Amino acid sequence: MRQILKLDPLVESEARETRAFYYLLLLALLFIYGVTLYESPAMRQPARLIPFTLLMLLHGGLHWFSPHFVVPRSRLAIYLIVQTTLVVLLSFISRGTAVSFGLIMALAGETVGMLEDWRRSILAVIGYLVLLTLTNYLIDGWQSIPSWLGVAVVMMVFVLIYVMLFMQQMKARQEAQKLLAELENANEQLAAYAQQVENLTLETERQRMARELHDTLAQGLAGLILQIEGLELHLEQGNQEKVAEIAAQAKKRARSTLAEARQVIGDLRQRDSASTAESITHEVERFRQVSGIPCELTLPDQLLIPKNISEHVVRCVSEGLANVMQHAQATAVFVKITAADKTLHVTIQDNGQGFNPDQIPAGHYGLIGLRERARLAGGKLTIHSQPNQGNTLTFNVPLEAA
Repeated sequence: MRQILKLDPLVESEARETRAFYYLLLLALLFIYGVTLYESPAMRQPARLIPFTLLMLLHGGLHWFSPHFVVPRSRLAIYLIVQTTLVVLLSFISRGTAVSFGLIMALAGETVGMLEDWRRSILAVIGYLVLLTLTNYLIDGWQSIPSWLGVAVVMMVFVLIYVMLFMQQMKARQEAQKLLAELENANEQLAAYAQQVENLTLETERQRMARELHDTLAQGLAGLILQIEGLELHLEQGNQEKVAEIAAQAKKRARSTLAEARQVIGDLRQRDSASTAESITHEVERFRQVSGIPCELTLPDQLLIPKNISEHVVRCVSEGLANVMQHAQATAVFVKITAADKTLHVTIQDNGQGFNPDQIPAGHYGLIGLRERARLAGGKLTIHSQPNQGNTLTFNVPLEAA
């Protein structure tokens, strides 16, 4: 039967909520059918029994599958006309007031539930009262109407109130189930978001570790390589004093690099007790000693930087100087730090060979790290450079945002 009618699974799911009402309705139809056959021997004659039984089966079947027949709602009027016609036919076949009374009451209750609006439901109830009056007038005449009209009005009001309350309760249950489904969906989304946050956290941590390793191991090893090359040069020239000096600097740098690497591995991200100005001065001095390139440092009298961006500023200076030492082939470097308009400005300028900022060769992780630090600090990194015209790196950080 389901395959023949091609029932909509969604409508079938919603119809399960009202199955209790339809069970009660079919039980009432079965009771009316049994009482009619029991009280009227004439109804047991085949000429009346067969059409009465077939029409009752059709009437009950339409009731049971009515949720599917009235979807879309434009078919509701056709359904009610067919059912009303069946009720009138059954009433005239049985020639009994009780049959018309019971069938119209059942149809009225179903109609109220389908309309889901108390104004239209009241109009429908009045219409069914008129139909009941006309049907019984045609069957028994006017004299029988006063005996049941009062009871019919009371029963119609009862049916109206009962069905409206039933539908409200069903709607409340559907809303609760809908909210539960939305809550489960929200929980699933939260679980997915939590997984995404975890993945992003791991990715951010990997980037941070890569940045820290570059700022420590890569820079330290690059400095050691330059110092070893200097040792080779002075050894060839027999300059023992310079060899001893560079060897001492290389040993100091190796120890410093090892300490910083241990700090990264142990995730000890806090810097020592030195101020930001002292840390920057230390980075510039180390650059002078390792590279031999003159570097002029300009600092304000008081450099007050929030702790959460202090490390980024120091690392920016360190990485910028490391890039100059490795790639710029400069003979002079200028580092200038100023604070104006609630913004910290860090400028590193050299007179080196320059390059095209839009065509950065692969493997230059220092510039990538600088951009990441600018983003994490809420600032902006700009690079101005042209071939053979030097480089200017600017790191601007709003102090209030930090």
